[in-house]
Amino acid sequence: GGRAAGGPMAGALGNVAATPELRQAVDALPPAVESPGIDTRNLRLPEPDFRLSRILRPVRALLVAVVVCLALDSLAGIAFPSIVRFAIDRGVVPQDSATLWTAAGVGVALVVAGWLVVALMTVLTARAGERVLFGLRVRSYAHLQRLGLDYYERELSGRIMTRMTTDVDALSSFIQTGMSTAVVSVLTVLGITVALVATDVTLALVALAVIPPLVVATLIFRRISSVAYTVSRERISLVNADFQENIAGLRAAQAYRREGFAARRFAERADSYRRSRMRSQRAISLYFPFIAFLSDLALAAVVFVGARQVAGGDTTTGTLVAFVLYLGLLFGPIQQLSQVFDGYQQASVGLLRIGDLLRTPSSIERATSREDLQPIDGHLRGELRLRDVGFRYQGADSDALTDIDLHIPAGTTVALVGRTGAGKSTIVKLLARFYDPTSGAVLVDDVDLRRYPLGAYRGRLGVVPQEAHLFTGTVATNIAYGRPDASRQEIEDAARAVGALGTIAGLRGGMRHPIGERGQGLSAGQRQLIALARAELVDPDLLLLDEATATLDPATEQVVLEASSRVTRTRTSVVVAHRLATAARADVILVIDEGRVVETGSHATLRYAGGHYSGLWDAAETGAGNNRGARTVIDGDPIGWP
Repeated sequence: GGRAAGGPMAGALGNVAATPELRQAVDALPPAVESPGIDTRNLRLPEPDFRLSRILRPVRALLVAVVVCLALDSLAGIAFPSIVRFAIDRGVVPQDSATLWTAAGVGVALVVAGWLVVALMTVLTARAGERVLFGLRVRSYAHLQRLGLDYYERELSGRIMTRMTTDVDALSSFIQTGMSTAVVSVLTVLGITVALVATDVTLALVALAVIPPLVVATLIFRRISSVAYTVSRERISLVNADFQENIAGLRAAQAYRREGFAARRFAERADSYRRSRMRSQRAISLYFPFIAFLSDLALAAVVFVGARQVAGGDTTTGTLVAFVLYLGLLFGPIQQLSQVFDGYQQASVGLLRIGDLLRTPSSIERATSREDLQPIDGHLRGELRLRDVGFRYQGADSDALTDIDLHIPAGTTVALVGRTGAGKSTIVKLLARFYDPTSGAVLVDDVDLRRYPLGAYRGRLGVVPQEAHLFTGTVATNIAYGRPDASRQEIEDAARAVGALGTIAGLRGGMRHPIGERGQGLSAGQRQLIALARAELVDPDLLLLDEATATLDPATEQVVLEASSRVTRTRTSVVVAHRLATAARADVILVIDEGRVVETGSHATLRYAGGHYSGLWDAAETGAGNNRGARTVIDGDPIGWP
């Protein structure tokens, strides 16, 4: 295929952002969130000031309309007892039917108006809530896409899924229902408190005497439930992580008869989650009935005192009835607030966890200013330099690479060989800028990689890992993943260039053969050939093959090696060679041992030198494997056993 304007990693969400609806949605987000795949310079910025008010800002006009509706709904509810009082004192007692009809008409009008206001409020709240949550989901997903690989190496996938599902759902429920209920309840409580005092000060003091113990109980409940919800959310994350891990490893569990062990471990984690939820439910079982008890106590006290006042002529029957109705309206919202508080606690925990995610910075450093960036015009020559490069994985006790100095001329095919764990794949990850070096610098065409726009640089890469990841779709869509706009002929040419066309033709449906999740239904070799075709289609300036042929059978590997010789002829290629026969075809071989380059040269030169490479070659031929000379004692302990 021809040179591609973009690459497989031109943006973390490049092919997703191509959807017009999603692109418009992302463009509509607040300025802190850039549309993925459009401006990659800001893709690595965390959101240190993330908070609820910030995510509500895009829908503030809708929220103002909702607040107006809430105020009208509260006023309608507060006005109803006054109408009842008017009807009793001015209509029932003097037996004035005209006044009764007037009061009834006003009451019906209030009911109809309240119904219309609630209907409008429900629509506005749902619209505002869905817009906010859509933006939050896209924002979280985009941030997950731009985080460095180290985040996924230390974070459980189930915990990440919980943040995108359970936490967002809890926030969704609160925004769409709980928030409006809370505002209505607060406005109603405030309005009714004023109405109680205005109606009868003595009865108001009797009714409001239960407020201090109510406030104390609420504060205690909030403290207990907040801890319980935080713990339960963490434990459901572990449950989800365990479930996802066991589903992914089901074949291993069945092969080694570990189904019972997996079920017991899952049950233990699920039971831990159940116990944490029961702690919060015990707090609820004490708090909510206590609210009902205070409500009944206040009602009984008001009826007792009010009846004595009516009997003594100090107040009217209508006033007492209105007061009883007001009490019902007062404690109803208080109970609703108590119930909403349960949802608020879950939503606040979810918001905190989502905020923690969005505040997580990427390990890939960002250029300090736009002027520091070096644009990529056209293509890269592909000259590589590693200058005094050192690297240590987060949490590791020792460096993975130490003082690496390399110069790879443009157009050279370089093979990296060495024992497992020597640092070969780490070099490839640095070249792909999945990580930045701990010390030193990686340069391409004499420019530090950190000065290139990340998306533009990755657009000139072709990366094939040892285990290729295929997406749900067809063979053709997976080959065209890096170039969704590629023509059928370009896709076919890419498959032919890597020797995959015959294999694809043997599949049922050929290019249209359906591919399941993670490439289910295909062999490891078939998946790898498709991944090689995917990399070839973007026509990269720098090709990185991380043991790309390690999973292929000898016959398929031979086909791929022959095709690779043609593919790598016009571009710089770095190949992590699992089989030394692959390395022998390279222009230059670098032998990596314990994070250092110990030998450099061609196959013939290194064989003649009789050093590390020659020993690896002899071991491979005699079947001795990679364990020759391996240390079995670490700091005096047998292979690190405790």
